[in-house]
Amino acid sequence: MKVLVIGASGFLGANLVRALLAHGDEVRAMVRPNSSLHTLQGLEVEWVQGDLTDPGSLQRACEGVQLVYQTASYYPSHAIPAKVAVAQALAETRNLLAAVRHADVDRLIFTSTLTTIGFPPPGAGRLANEDDAFVPLFPDNPYLMAKAAMEQEVLRSSRAGLPAVVVNPTAFYGPYDSKPTSGTQILMIAKRLMPAYIEGAVNAIDVRDVADGMIKTAERGRIGERYILGNWNTTQKELNQLIARAAGVPAPVLPIPFTLARYGSKLGDWVFSRILGRRAPVPGFFVEMLRHMQQYDCSKATREFGHSRRPLEQAIADALSWFRQNGYLKTH
Repeated sequence: MKVLVIGASGFLGANLVRALLAHGDEVRAMVRPNSSLHTLQGLEVEWVQGDLTDPGSLQRACEGVQLVYQTASYYPSHAIPAKVAVAQALAETRNLLAAVRHADVDRLIFTSTLTTIGFPPPGAGRLANEDDAFVPLFPDNPYLMAKAAMEQEVLRSSRAGLPAVVVNPTAFYGPYDSKPTSGTQILMIAKRLMPAYIEGAVNAIDVRDVADGMIKTAERGRIGERYILGNWNTTQKELNQLIARAAGVPAPVLPIPFTLARYGSKLGDWVFSRILGRRAPVPGFFVEMLRHMQQYDCSKATREFGHSRRPLEQAIADALSWFRQNGYLKTH
């Protein structure tokens, strides 16, 4: 089968491309003109340049493929008004949906995020699942609102006949994280730069299991549904301890309550913008995302298409190995 991967050079995209090639598919990899192709070196793929802001490039990329995997949907890189972020997110998503319709693609697998899964009703006595609707705790947060708007747009389009399925990966770890996302946590702990951590629940999974789950979603997932692709329900403390053991360093020991961390991040935004005249290296709205993270019931994907998972220890070990091989960490 000929498939298109949008965002192929990214963390998830690079792992998905490898999984698709191993699956026997012919892969067209869409990347931006200025994207580094380091994570895809040596792979036999068809390259195409494109951008979600360029409808013409999306239409050309979608022509002649049966499946489209979207792994690189919009997110704001710095603090902007939520309505601005939502407008940009919807514009890019509608460009993609129009291109999928125009090319008569068999199926779109759209990667959303864990924060769009809502909280179970009080007293429900269960973990969050795909039936829990998004309810924003921070309606001014540009990331949370943009991600929810994109997912809702895709699901609305599926109800109108577009063959789309949404996947909601939890926090994923593993190799090829070239612009470190979750890998930032691994690197900071390995370099002993993270003495404190923000308290909270989390679900974690190997990025390669996310890629495998996306392929199975394309084969057997139901149109108009969303699927949580997750594995280990844990806490930030336990996850940090696992990373520290793998790296051979002490784990972070100082827990910071969310409320204090959120206040500090907002203060940091103000200091950077008003006093230093530049953007904060980690925007404050990212801290608010942690309050939307929780533990999840991941059984739907297992029940409907047999989604299997590796031990997370392997993901952490392989991430550390990749970081060392590529100069992010000193080798022993």
